[in-house]
Amino acid sequence: MTDIDKTLTRLDAAAGVSELLAAAWDAFSVLLAGCRDGEQRSAELSAAFAFAAAAAAEGRLLVDSAPSLPAGHGAVTSGVVCVNADPDMAADDLAGLALALGARMSVAAREAGDGGDREACGQAAAAAARIRELLARDG
Repeated sequence: MTDIDKTLTRLDAAAGVSELLAAAWDAFSVLLAGCRDGEQRSAELSAAFAFAAAAAAEGRLLVDSAPSLPAGHGAVTSGVVCVNADPDMAADDLAGLALALGARMSVAAREAGDGGDREACGQAAAAAARIRELLARDG
């Protein structure tokens, strides 16, 4: 199971805004590390990975601003991410994670009880959508 698969599982299993925010913080961390890795491995996709890395960093900061984010954030403690060795497949895998993350954050933006959480989740969903647009082959 890759880091992306583990993160998708955590996103899917997250119950409640606080747990989802912690999983989202980790998901943006995985996206950031995976995109930085992709920048180094593919000249053709370097720009897409670089812009997606910037959006992932922004998304993580947005999640960090949410009032209900638990202290200590999520479980990701390392910058090392296991992604597909093929840069095109890695981009697809990261785009899939961004799609799932954006969907969960969009729902949280509508359902969160706290206005700060709604705003942070909505903006984080937009950051995840940008990552998907940059990395998905179907754009």
